[in-house]
This record gives sequence, structure tokens and C-alpha cells, in this order.
Amino acid sequence: MRLLYLLSILLLSAVPAQAQTCTSAPSCAALGYDKTSTDCTGQAMLKCPFDQSKVFCAGTSACGGGSGTPDGSGCNDGDFLFADKSCSVVLLSGRNPIGIVFSSENRLAVALNERKLEWGGYNKEIGSAARGTSGKSNTAAILAYGKTNNISYPAAEYCNKYSTSGTKAGDWFLPSLEELKLLSNNFSGINSALKILGKPTLPEAEDEYYWSSSELSTGNARRLVPSSGATGFHNKGNSNRVRPVLAF
Repeated sequence: MRLLYLLSILLLSAVPAQAQTCTSAPSCAALGYDKTSTDCTGQAMLKCPFDQSKVFCAGTSACGGGSGTPDGSGCNDGDFLFADKSCSVVLLSGRNPIGIVFSSENRLAVALNERKLEWGGYNKEIGSAARGTSGKSNTAAILAYGKTNNISYPAAEYCNKYSTSGTKAGDWFLPSLEELKLLSNNFSGINSALKILGKPTLPEAEDEYYWSSSELSTGNARRLVPSSGATGFHNKGNSNRVRPVLAF
């Protein structure tokens, strides 16, 4: 009887040991510590508790967004652009979003707001100065012509006066037709970000045009539908949607 009792005790005490399994510590890379101190130059960093040579750059988004560096380098299309010109695929605490990146290659971002305005200057021809691929240059030419000839150009004037935290009047401009094409290429990403912010999205309708800064003739200027990329032209005296763009 005593022998059976001792055997039962031994069997019961062995159960926990059999149930235990050995686990290894997670790797630094799995925890997000996949950089070196050199990669994080100029940024705050966190060191991996298992390998101090592996670090996490605190200025970057853990969800794969832009670099978050002050000069805006490393931004991706569809990222939020913040007032300090940093960017991220997610909203960051303490940073004020001012636009959505639509061409990281050309460092262009579109404003969070828009208006519906006339292009202006019907029956007046600015010429080649307002027909380039740079919206910044086109806008400057339009405003200069308007000032010299006392003519109002509402679309260009609105964009030029537009300002946000971190930017001032004169920083934003009316995009060229070529720049609007780049915006159209990233239509879905822009709208996804705008929806998160609760801001007016680019319309999906096929007849919703945006003015470009590209003049066509004395009576018409070029325009584009962001949802489809369809281009056209319209009487300068008519109203279309206008959304400023920033080169950062």
C-alpha cells in the first residue's frame, strides 16, 4: 500500500515537468530593432535589450511610414505631411498634418482643403510662362500678369494665399496639368488619408474637374478629373474645384 502511495506521488510530481516547454527569447529584428546607431543619426533611438548593437529609430513609424525626418526625406505616396515637413503613414502624436504626399519622387503634397473658383482672365492670354510643367512657376506668372494688368485670377490667388501651420502665403500654388496627373495616379491613397482626417475627399464623379495652372488659350485653361485622370479644358470664366499644392 505504501509502495502504491509513493508511486502516485512520483507520477503527480512529474506532470508539471512534462507540461513545461522551452521557449527562446524573440529576436531583436522581430521586436523592431533592425537598425544600427548609424541608421538613426540625428534621431532618438531605443536599444534592443538582447543585443545593444541593434536599435529602433524612434523618429520612424513602426507601421512602415515615412522616415519622419525634418527634411521630409523618405516620405511615401499617401503619407501624411506634417507642419515640420516630416511625414508618416500614420498620424503621430504632437504633429499637425497639413497635407497628403502624392508624389514622393517630386516631393509634392496636396492641401487638406479646397474651394470652387473661376480660373480668371477670360479673353486674356498670358502665354508660354503659364504653360509649363511647374505649377509654382505657372502660378507666379499668372499672378504677375494679373498684377501688371489689374486682372483677377481667383484660382491662382487662392492657392498663393493659402497657408497652414508651418507654411505661409506664397508657399502653396495651383498645380500644373502634369502635377495633377501625378495626383490622379495616387487618387485612392490620398482619399484614404483624407478620410482619416475627416477632410473633404477628392470626388469620385467623372464630371468633377480641378483647375490646373496650365493655360491653353485666351479663353480656356486646362483641367483634370482626379478619379479617372481624364483631361480637358474649360472657359476661364467658369468655376471648377481648386486644391493647392506644396513643394516640400
